Amino acid sequence: MKVLLIQPPIRDFYQTSIRTQPIGLAYLAASLKSHGYEVGIIDCQTSEKRSIPIPSEFSYLKDFYPFNDRSPFKLYTGYYHFGMAWDEIREKIKGSKAHVFGISSSFTPYYQEALEVARIIKEWDHKKIVVMGGCHVSCDPESVLKSPWVDYVVLGEGEIRFPYLLKQIEKGMGGHLKEVDGIGFKESGEIKINPLSTFIKDIEDFPFPAREVLDLNRYRIGRKRSTMIITSRGCPHGCAYCSTHLVMGHSFRSRSPESILQEMVDCTQRFHIRSFDIEDDNFTFDQERAKRLMSLVVETFGEGSLELSAMNGVSFNSLDKELLTLMRKAGFKTVNLSFVSADPSFKERMGRPGTTSNFDNILKDAEQAGLNVVAYAILGIPGQRIGEMVDTVIHLMGRRALIGPSVYYPTPGTTLFEQCKAKDLLPSHPSQWRSSALPIETEDFNRLDIVTLFRLARVINFIKGKVDEGELNEGITWRELYDVLRERVEAEGISSKEALTWIGLLLVFFKERSFFSLKKGYAGRKSIFREKTSRKVLDYFFKKAWDKPILKSRSLP
Repeated sequence: MKVLLIQPPIRDFYQTSIRTQPIGLAYLAASLKSHGYEVGIIDCQTSEKRSIPIPSEFSYLKDFYPFNDRSPFKLYTGYYHFGMAWDEIREKIKGSKAHVFGISSSFTPYYQEALEVARIIKEWDHKKIVVMGGCHVSCDPESVLKSPWVDYVVLGEGEIRFPYLLKQIEKGMGGHLKEVDGIGFKESGEIKINPLSTFIKDIEDFPFPAREVLDLNRYRIGRKRSTMIITSRGCPHGCAYCSTHLVMGHSFRSRSPESILQEMVDCTQRFHIRSFDIEDDNFTFDQERAKRLMSLVVETFGEGSLELSAMNGVSFNSLDKELLTLMRKAGFKTVNLSFVSADPSFKERMGRPGTTSNFDNILKDAEQAGLNVVAYAILGIPGQRIGEMVDTVIHLMGRRALIGPSVYYPTPGTTLFEQCKAKDLLPSHPSQWRSSALPIETEDFNRLDIVTLFRLARVINFIKGKVDEGELNEGITWRELYDVLRERVEAEGISSKEALTWIGLLLVFFKERSFFSLKKGYAGRKSIFREKTSRKVLDYFFKKAWDKPILKSRSLP
């Protein structure tokens, strides 16, 4: 029996292309191969992208995203289909000679793309078996099985459940599917779901992901071949907005540093991979294990020979100076930290560990270790207030870190999702439950407030970049920045063309307390246009931040 695993394309305003490798499908492929199945993978999220009309359910976003903006502070430039076209996917499916198709549906707002792939399969040959898995399936299996294009669903970890499901399909079922948790199916037209109740306890002996069935030339960071690597599963924190526990459970289960190192050696020798992104949900939860792994990497490959990252983020609460120093030696240049908020009471309500003072100490340790930091702040969570979100941005503005503004999106099955549902805060269409759609409005903030905060973070990061480059002095305040830019225009006789770039846009931002886009106007000439802006957010920001210093974003040159 041949199995084809598929990662669907996505449609959105943006795609984080360096994080699209379907490592979960590669793990699943390895498990299926070990059970004797022939397996292929189609990763439909290629580098291709084509502009498509913005769906009607997103029409309200046209007021927030001026697609033809050419300013350095622009947000999104269009709405796109990222990856293979449907016709190309159809032809690859037809030529695969597969009997069973496993489709990944990892994110609720993209469930329509996953169902479209299922539809293509069934309309081509209704006898083919379609199985769907992934985070969205674990969160809402019943709605997936309601589709006429889906035969089975697999919840949670699929390495054991999917092979078992295939064995039962080969046997003609015999009613044995009822004996295993985490599998959903249809029986006489009725949906049956065995609730997820167990997680794989020992992940040490899993075969390495079947990277040989991927086109590894597609996955690069810079010029280096790159791959994701998973060293642990599960997260015990239970943050109110996170759905990790629905797929991987609360219990932290880890692989030994020696096993991880063996996989890295295999990747370098067989596939010439030199860049690794550790995609764990909580890589540094066991500090001593993480330190041992980093030490082994240095001993085996040499200091800085590999390029390492953990773009899924790590908890600053599980870091210390020794670990950060080892990470730098092993090949980390940047560490991604989940800061969330500067408000301790809000972080406590979210179940997020770590204090602001602890975070600041870790920033200092990271700088001493020679690491750059990206600090993620979440915006737009129910219960947040504008002042609290602005204070968080101001706090990060005054730290040597790049601000990662993350707009909250509601994920089914999480505590916050249920709160949003109970308070009737959810947009009507699940495709709107994504960050780029600015999904949540409350009595404390609206979408305009959130997109203004998002833009503000982009502006601050831009200024930090100018500080990094030495064009502006570190520690410059907004008051001083305004005077510097104004004097530069007046004293140096700056050209009108340059005044319509970042300098002119910042000056008009100061004067008008509004964002402006840069577009082609009459006869192709660039002109500035006022964009919708929350005056409430900017008034509060300038009142609090006018005399606050702006620090650079980088420790490394």
